[in-house]
Amino acid sequence: DKVIKAYAEAVQTVDPVRAEGKPHSLWVAFARFYEDNDDLDSARDIFARATQVAYRSVEDLSNVWCEYAEMELRHDNFDLALKVLHKSVAVSDRIANMKDITNLPVQQRVWKSTKLWSMYADLEESLGTLDSTKTVYDRMIDLKVATPQILINYAHMLEESKYFEDAFRVYEQGVNLFTWPLSKELWLAYLSKFTARYQGSKIERARDLFEQALEKIPPEERRVVYLMYATLEEQHGLVKNAMSVYDRACKEVTPGERYELYLLYINKATEFFGVTKTRPIYEAATQNVPDGRVKDVCIRYAQLEMSLGEIDRARSIYQYGSQHSDPSKNDELWEAWNKFEVKHGNEDTFREMLRIKRSVQLQFTQRHVNTTDAGVVADAQGAAKRQKMSSDMEALERQMMDQTMEQLAEEQSRSRGGDIIATGQEQISAVPAEAPKNTDEIALDDDDDDDEAPAAKKAKGASLGALNLAEKAVPAGVYGGFAEKAADGEEQGALARFKQGQQ
Repeated sequence: DKVIKAYAEAVQTVDPVRAEGKPHSLWVAFARFYEDNDDLDSARDIFARATQVAYRSVEDLSNVWCEYAEMELRHDNFDLALKVLHKSVAVSDRIANMKDITNLPVQQRVWKSTKLWSMYADLEESLGTLDSTKTVYDRMIDLKVATPQILINYAHMLEESKYFEDAFRVYEQGVNLFTWPLSKELWLAYLSKFTARYQGSKIERARDLFEQALEKIPPEERRVVYLMYATLEEQHGLVKNAMSVYDRACKEVTPGERYELYLLYINKATEFFGVTKTRPIYEAATQNVPDGRVKDVCIRYAQLEMSLGEIDRARSIYQYGSQHSDPSKNDELWEAWNKFEVKHGNEDTFREMLRIKRSVQLQFTQRHVNTTDAGVVADAQGAAKRQKMSSDMEALERQMMDQTMEQLAEEQSRSRGGDIIATGQEQISAVPAEAPKNTDEIALDDDDDDDEAPAAKKAKGASLGALNLAEKAVPAGVYGGFAEKAADGEEQGALARFKQGQQ
């Protein structure tokens, strides 16, 4: 009696709305106490009262209903367990069609609990009939409380019962009810089950399903569907359609998956059409795979051309692939090209390969330097902008100082009659000073004056007079003793010296 009073007082005292934790556990423990004492009627009364409590969340109430049903199952009351679960998820059409039920009491929202519906469906599948189980699953679909896994379980149950079309109808409802990525498992199960069931007997319907799936699946998830589609065409359709599917797949999947898919495409084309039909595929692969994989495609392509005896085509392929292979990081292509030239080339082709290698290495080096410089320039521009903003006041002060110095220079120039340039404490006049006189300078007369006409001399003298030019005789020291001898009448020159020599 004390335990019962304690539980009764606890469930009356605890407010489930304000309580932290799991307030429903009090009611479950209270009912379990009666169950352990073989008083199922009192336990059922406790659970019935517990289902009417205003819990804070739907999860609390759904746990109470599940515990109620499990109690009945523990005592082999299967029909009562089914009735309990049926009562727990019962809902009127009016409430089911409401768009917003968040403000309703928790008892009118518990039908949205997936946990309750899953338990109900499992119990019907184990204890009920096929029709009753289908009714439960269909009701879940109508109320939109079914999850993708619940629909897969429903379809699997129908397949086991040989209701294949009903199972495909469930898959169809599921892919229309859910979007990607929730519909991923539904699509994969639907396509695999359909192709396994009908194989090539309903090939057009299968093609329509694959096309619908590819429209709704994002590109990064299409690879698996494309492979299933191509396999279907290979086994039950046309090889031409299979090649078309592979071609679409290589162009639409993510770049990281294209290389492996192209290799599969090439192998299939070689198997069905021969190696010569793979050339267009290799060319498309060099344009669509990532840059890091172009060299791998080119190596394979060149080996194919070598096997066919097309040496010039193989060399051209190596030249194209070399533009995507950095010699300092990836030397696989360069080693293959080197062996190729040693075996099939000559001195000129080998020199051309080395020239291309140097050129490509220089291009990759410049690209790396430009990338580095771009980051340095961006940092420098940001630093220059900050420096410019911080030095605005200094520039203004410098400009004011220059203006002050110019005004001071103008005032001093006007006071001294010339332009004065102030440099520190010195002041230098801008008026050109007289050049210092050279005492050793020799003044020479213009001997050409004797050859001029009298009129010209007169005009020249007039012009010289207009210019106020002074004439000055040549100093006697210039001629030494010759001037005195000439004044005495003595002969001078080479003739005189010759005569003196004969005497």
